[in-house]
Amino acid sequence: MSAEESSNRDWLPWSQVAAAFLVQLCTLGLSNSFGVFQSYFEHNLLNSYSPSNITWIGTTQGFLLCISGIISGPLYDKGYIRSLMYFGGALNVAGLLCTSFAGQYAWIILSFGLAIGLGSGAVYVPSQAVVQAYFDEKEAALPTGIAMTGSSVGGIIYPIIFRRLENRFGFSWACRVIALANGVFLLASCLLIKPRQLRDTESNEGPRPFNFKAFYDWKLILLGICALLLNIGVDVPFYFISTFVQGKLGLSPTVGDSLLAGINASSLFGRVFLNWISNFSKPLITWQFTILGACVLLFSWSVIKTLTGIIAFVIFYGFLVGGLTALIPPAVRQLDPDSKDIGARIGLVEGFQGVGFLIGPPIAGAILESPAGYFRVSMFCGALYFAVFLILGILTCRRSTSEEEHPNESLALSNIEGGETAVGVNN
Repeated sequence: MSAEESSNRDWLPWSQVAAAFLVQLCTLGLSNSFGVFQSYFEHNLLNSYSPSNITWIGTTQGFLLCISGIISGPLYDKGYIRSLMYFGGALNVAGLLCTSFAGQYAWIILSFGLAIGLGSGAVYVPSQAVVQAYFDEKEAALPTGIAMTGSSVGGIIYPIIFRRLENRFGFSWACRVIALANGVFLLASCLLIKPRQLRDTESNEGPRPFNFKAFYDWKLILLGICALLLNIGVDVPFYFISTFVQGKLGLSPTVGDSLLAGINASSLFGRVFLNWISNFSKPLITWQFTILGACVLLFSWSVIKTLTGIIAFVIFYGFLVGGLTALIPPAVRQLDPDSKDIGARIGLVEGFQGVGFLIGPPIAGAILESPAGYFRVSMFCGALYFAVFLILGILTCRRSTSEEEHPNESLALSNIEGGETAVGVNN
């Protein structure tokens, strides 16, 4: 093998990480920034609507981003990633452009919620799956964490860019500039993406048919339920941190936007560090205790009364929530290392997540309108996280017991897996 061929082989997996980073920036990064749009809509364009009604715009986008994985995951497994990338990128940009012309609630939810959500959903799961295809099980966690820092970077830059552009040029031009940026980033990711062929290229077999047995794996379904419950609460601080500091602490909207960017900034480090830690334990174990830490923070959120306290909450919650989302693909793979169905398996869990994204912030917004306000929101989210921690305890205990009872089967599976990986690299 020549030095040039070796260099290309070494660069190729990391080019997929770069492509996935850009996709995450333009999809989940934009979704994580909805708090700044929530604040703008509440005080300007949609001030006649309740906070709960406005959250449906963002949750529709998050729901479709995740639930679309049930379709885009299997399509990725069948080799249609390039079609998904171009379709999803075009729809993401079109949704932002249409939002810039929208002035009514119905049109905003159709453009910002429906169009961007479907476009983002077409590329979100494939961008995670392609990273899993280029790295083996023990190496994949860290590259996955690095790729998913794109959503943190997006969550940092979009609130700042939107607020500055909106103040200077207005809402419409702010959306158009973001649309232009997303178009550039997503086009670059389309050019970088190179799907990994997991079958022998010398054979005449067509693409491998989708294995529907993935939907009958009780461990995967249980993990999906955990993701659903988790995502009912995970985005609540992202949506309401700006209104929290304005309404309860009496601070300016600029402070709230900076705190939203701060959550995303600290989540960047959490995505990388907690995925790196999972290499020394197991993704499921790391995920379980990350959830417990986030649970403690959510229980304490409502009693914060100072700017210093809310800054501390933002730093620690953002760090932990970064791991909560970035550890899901490695956790799915840990349940069944067969990467041939990885797109469908991640897509199924993302579908569960989408339901959580859809109903979580509106429920929190309705609770927020009660006399107890943020206290009940805090208790509600904390209780959900504690329930997920207990359910994951059942899953991790059952898995540990199974591995102890069948160590030879686990070793054989690892050997087979290593053989398949070697064939894929040679191809």
